[in-house]
Amino acid sequence: MEGPLLGRTGGVPPRGIWSPTAREWESIAALGRLGLRYIVMGPDMGDLDDELDDGLTYRNVIDLCYANGVKIALGHFQHDAPERSAERTRAVIAHVQDRYGPGPDVLLTDHLYNDMPRAFRHVWRTPEERSRRAGQLAPVLAADWESADLDRLLGPVPATLLRAARDGDLLPFLNFDGDHVDLAVCRRTVEYLGAERLIGITDDTGVPFLAGEKLHHREGSGLWYRGDGIVAAGSGGLATQRRNVSDIADTTAFEHLFRHNPRRALTPVRELVPAATATAPTGTTLTGEGLGRV
Repeated sequence: MEGPLLGRTGGVPPRGIWSPTAREWESIAALGRLGLRYIVMGPDMGDLDDELDDGLTYRNVIDLCYANGVKIALGHFQHDAPERSAERTRAVIAHVQDRYGPGPDVLLTDHLYNDMPRAFRHVWRTPEERSRRAGQLAPVLAADWESADLDRLLGPVPATLLRAARDGDLLPFLNFDGDHVDLAVCRRTVEYLGAERLIGITDDTGVPFLAGEKLHHREGSGLWYRGDGIVAAGSGGLATQRRNVSDIADTTAFEHLFRHNPRRALTPVRELVPAATATAPTGTTLTGEGLGRV
């Protein structure tokens, strides 16, 4: 599930972004007991103790989700203050790891590099853009990511996510369709993290609409675009992903990216969270046998 706490720059239709009430958050979290495994939300929508509705804080929302077996996937960031976004991201990572860790399986990301503030160009989609690709890509590929200042090279948000993945604090998703992220950037990311620390994501949809909004293709691209020209989704399925992964990594990478690691990510957090954690400020307590378990 994507949203509702999302930045407004990316391709999610405006009607898919709203500020839920505390009772709506209860309903969303309760979907975990029906099979919802993760929800994408922006970790920089506020500080952990900022109130979202009637005494319900961002921290409460996170705990409400985990109490019902729903993991958080960090994505769809604000773009106006990268350092602040990175700081708030680190706070969310620390909170989730402190309460539900340790380990990378308890926290995910949405598609790495897409819809987040960056200090580099990560994809070139039009002929005009592709004419500048070599010069813009060269500094990213020439740098030694092991020793480079990744905050300066890539930007504080992607650098924070990469470091967290290396430290075993989250599992990031990366799209290998070649349209969302340039495959040379994908290759360098796999080299830096290792396929065992990444999940492949297709962002694939076979229908030309999203939340009631009509989508369209552009010539030479597998992406779905909104009417305002913003990318909304992809159409490169597993066959495309497998072909591209085989060109940039060894033969075992696809199994890690699209089989083993997704299974880890979709395994619910097993630790039982006290029922009091799932009590919203409205006074309604989410109940049910096996709260926080499957």
